[in-house]
Amino acid sequence: MNHFLCAIVVVVSVVPLALSARAAGDKWEFVGSKDDIATYRREVAGSPVIAMKGEAIVEASILRVASVLADTARLPMWMNGVSEARRLRTSSALHYVEYERAKIPFPLTDRDFVIESWMEVDAAKKQVVLKAHSVSDPSAPETGLVRGEVLSSTFTLTALDHGQRTRVVTEVHSDPKGSIPKWLVNRFQTSWAYDTIKGLRAQVNKAGIQDNPEVKALLQKSGLLE
Repeated sequence: MNHFLCAIVVVVSVVPLALSARAAGDKWEFVGSKDDIATYRREVAGSPVIAMKGEAIVEASILRVASVLADTARLPMWMNGVSEARRLRTSSALHYVEYERAKIPFPLTDRDFVIESWMEVDAAKKQVVLKAHSVSDPSAPETGLVRGEVLSSTFTLTALDHGQRTRVVTEVHSDPKGSIPKWLVNRFQTSWAYDTIKGLRAQVNKAGIQDNPEVKALLQKSGLLE
């Protein structure tokens, strides 16, 4: 799942979100809140590129949100900047490698990514976590584009209100590579969490979306579906 659109390219109140971040001691710096989406940034030791985090409530079931996240074909429909996304290799609906292309405004050139994604469940916390990072894969195309790197990415989903709503926390640390100045990357990164969650909110409520049967089976087995 792309996570630099990153460089060019879920509601509780702002105060509790900020307090919970400080209490956890994870050194996230609160950036702001808009449309009930709280955003944070964090310096990463040894990296010139900042990490970003967003938190908000999505008005859809955890099954629906997880199904959309696991649907590679839908990524260009809601993730800002993604112009192309396709599966390269699939172990299951819950573990796969995908190719993504990110649209970068002129005069900069587009970036592409090869990303491994997998889904895990923490039944005790009633959470689903979609994790991702860049990999080298023999099935990846040779495009001539600068290949960016997703160092780490997570979408943590927590079921609320008997599964009718979902708290989404998304974190990403991504480097577009190439000659783009890192200060410019960091400047554009600050909007990533807001744009991503806003797009996800709109996508999960579109007509015709099918819940993924493998995701559903995983949630049922873990007791997250009532």
